[in-house]
Amino acid sequence: MLKYDDFMKLALNEAKKCSRKKEIPVGAIIVDEFKNIISKGYNKVEEKNNPLYHAEKIAIDKALLKTNKRYLDNCDIWVTLQPCEMCMGMIKQVRIKRLYYGASIPHSSIKNKINNRVCSEIYSGIREDECSKLIKDFFKKIRSD
Repeated sequence: MLKYDDFMKLALNEAKKCSRKKEIPVGAIIVDEFKNIISKGYNKVEEKNNPLYHAEKIAIDKALLKTNKRYLDNCDIWVTLQPCEMCMGMIKQVRIKRLYYGASIPHSSIKNKINNRVCSEIYSGIREDECSKLIKDFFKKIRSD
């Protein structure tokens, strides 16, 4: 069985797929109550030319299709970056039980809104240094090009 830290490592692997595609490197993994991975996703905003194609949305869509359920209330989501307000809304709507994320968004207006009304449990800072470095390196490269 995978350990908790391993799920964020897998989310990081998803995020790294973005760098080849000039996408902001964010990855997401959804696991069921038995800790089986049921879906993965990474940002595809540029690829799809659609601002809604965030890693969380892609992973949630895949999980709903795979489980053939309306809600993911026995599932957890692992994301390399603190979810934006849109993604937090989706996480709430599908009733994901636990949210784990790596890097926080500095000065985020949503930071104070993240609470137990979205998920029953929220954990931050998992592999935070790796998650933050991935984002920082991406933006350094974009600015230097």
